[in-house]
Amino acid sequence: MSRFPSTDPVVITCALTGGIHGKEANPNLPEQPDEIVEQGVAAWRAGASILHVHARNPDGTNTMDPGVYQELHRRLCAETDAVVQLTTGGSPRLAVEERLNTVLLSPEMCSLNMGLLNFFIRGEQVFFANHRSDIERFAHEIAARDVRPEFEVYNSAMLEELGHLLSLEILHPPYVVNLVLHTPTQGGQRGTPANLHDLVSRVSDLPADPAEVALNVTSMGATQLPMTTIALAMGLNVRVGMEDNVLYRRGEPVTDNAQLVHRTVRIAAELDRRPASPEETRARLGLRGREAGRLPEAREPLPPGISA
Repeated sequence: MSRFPSTDPVVITCALTGGIHGKEANPNLPEQPDEIVEQGVAAWRAGASILHVHARNPDGTNTMDPGVYQELHRRLCAETDAVVQLTTGGSPRLAVEERLNTVLLSPEMCSLNMGLLNFFIRGEQVFFANHRSDIERFAHEIAARDVRPEFEVYNSAMLEELGHLLSLEILHPPYVVNLVLHTPTQGGQRGTPANLHDLVSRVSDLPADPAEVALNVTSMGATQLPMTTIALAMGLNVRVGMEDNVLYRRGEPVTDNAQLVHRTVRIAAELDRRPASPEETRARLGLRGREAGRLPEAREPLPPGISA
């Protein structure tokens, strides 16, 4: 971080839905394709250049059905010029084989979790399997399709795991690292300024040129606003959205994802940082891009039954 305040445009990601809570947490959470697309378009108009996408079954449970994701992918690409980032996390309850489905759709970006966690979901302990062998398998499939991964880092040990992955030279820079704080987990670090500062300082130990690492900050629940505000002041990129936080303020449910993006844009403006456009985001993150209104070009055959 420079000793001078950054006025660089900020890349804002909006995580629309997630894979942990449902409408019981907030009835405005988008679950079905029409809801997700409507809120995704509104978040893009509000200033988000990346849309992070999960999908649900009609009953609200998590799915990694490639048909559902391709529908969301196609519609969001048709109605926005945003970068559509598909999850490979899906849900801790889903098998790695299922979670690979989104990579096979050849999006511009996808998430890639960097280690093992225990999630606490509605009082139940659920193990989230991201073994080293799984991570390397994801990396090979991602590299084969020229997809840009966003490395999801929940604690300092996962930065060590990321360092190992980068040393294998499966993937190429720039590297997008998302520091994820305050998840409902055993193993994730809390959303505090000290933890954020520690993680940011440890990023310099990665086997990569610091100029080729783009840092993003995500924090859950009541910590979303303070931690993303600190990150904006530090010159970092940020993620907001109803995957991570369903309350606008204590006792006040979020009305939609765009509401959180609008607030982030206002705070960034006070720091002389405007939201980066999707094209600026593509240039900064080294994305392969796509034609207006169309899906990104597929670099490998799509899954059976899925059309481009």
